[in-house]
Amino acid sequence: MTLQLALVGCGGMGFRHTRGFIELASQFDTFRLTAVCDVHEQAANHVATAVEDALGYRPKVYTDFARMLDEEKILDAVDITTDTRMHHTFALAALEAGLHVMTEKPMAITLKACRTVREVAEKSGLTFAVAENFRRDPMNRLAKALIENGAIGDPTFVVRVGVGGGTALMHNTGWRALKSRAGSHILENGVHDCDLLLYFLGDINTISAETGVLIGTRRRAGLSGQLANFYEHRVEDEFAADELIKVDTEDSAFAVIRFASGVIGQVTMTSASQGYGVDVNTIHGTDGTLLLPQSRSGRGPEIRREGRDTPIRDDELLELVPDFQLDDATATFWGGQKRIASYDMTFQEIDGKLIAIEYQDFGDAILAQREPEVGVEAGMKALAFAYGLLESGHIRQPVRLDDVLTGKVSEYQQDIDDAL
Repeated sequence: MTLQLALVGCGGMGFRHTRGFIELASQFDTFRLTAVCDVHEQAANHVATAVEDALGYRPKVYTDFARMLDEEKILDAVDITTDTRMHHTFALAALEAGLHVMTEKPMAITLKACRTVREVAEKSGLTFAVAENFRRDPMNRLAKALIENGAIGDPTFVVRVGVGGGTALMHNTGWRALKSRAGSHILENGVHDCDLLLYFLGDINTISAETGVLIGTRRRAGLSGQLANFYEHRVEDEFAADELIKVDTEDSAFAVIRFASGVIGQVTMTSASQGYGVDVNTIHGTDGTLLLPQSRSGRGPEIRREGRDTPIRDDELLELVPDFQLDDATATFWGGQKRIASYDMTFQEIDGKLIAIEYQDFGDAILAQREPEVGVEAGMKALAFAYGLLESGHIRQPVRLDDVLTGKVSEYQQDIDDAL
């Protein structure tokens, strides 16, 4: 059975999803992209043309989401790739129309919005998935297997330091400067790290963070390279005429995390460093240290052990996890290989394949009536982790992740919720 899909949001992420959909269609007939929707018709047409050029048919173009839902009676599902502010609004409308939903990360603009979506999704019995792509990288699958198989013994602590940025506006996109549209670096970029740490190490008990807006004015910078390929067609709808843009959302978080297992985490996320960057991504255990892979790079993980001069990598890593295999869908996009420790592809190729895997998992979850890998619970926990950093920094106190999930701690999010 081929499911009829609509895409809402045809900017940079929507175009990336379109590339992923085209990749999916090269291997599976799970979905047909029936319609695309964006308030900017030229952006929607750009996406529709990409599908037409690649697959030989043109999705119908809409600029009004409600009209699309009303007219496209054959739809089974909706994929949401708008700015974060609109994720839950479109998700609720789609669920109430009887459609399955996949939304880009983060799941919604606040945890209160997430809880509303969860309630409606559970009552409807429909499938709800969050498009989290980093964990689907085969190298992160291998890293997970190494941890679970005791390749570094029992994990004791984790260090995630992502220091970079500069003064340029992220992706040259105005809404990313605004808390009211959830444009925070901690949410937009950091939620990937949050999801991966939960994926690798399990639930979190407490978060203690300091946060801040360390660069209060960002400058517009032209897009180039891969970003231009993805984003140059989009229509800027916030601060379009401004060269310098005031930022009201945190660009930095420095935190200590306590996992339910007892693992301690040191997590730094900042896009405020000028002229120098640092990237550390390690999990330390009783028998060694795992250097985690850089997602979407093709480079594999490594293990370092005391008393050994050379790192364990490549095929030697695979010997530590004899039962490790990629799932069938992932292996299909990686040339049928089920056991790999590295790979060589362009970023654009990797990006499309990982999004194709998201689509295939979503479609299979609908047809098999099962939970998707990243559903409501996983999506909410990743967002609660990211907001836990912001909430803790805001009140200058440690917070419990469960309290952020339930709304007991929500002071930082309150003005966003009030506006909604």
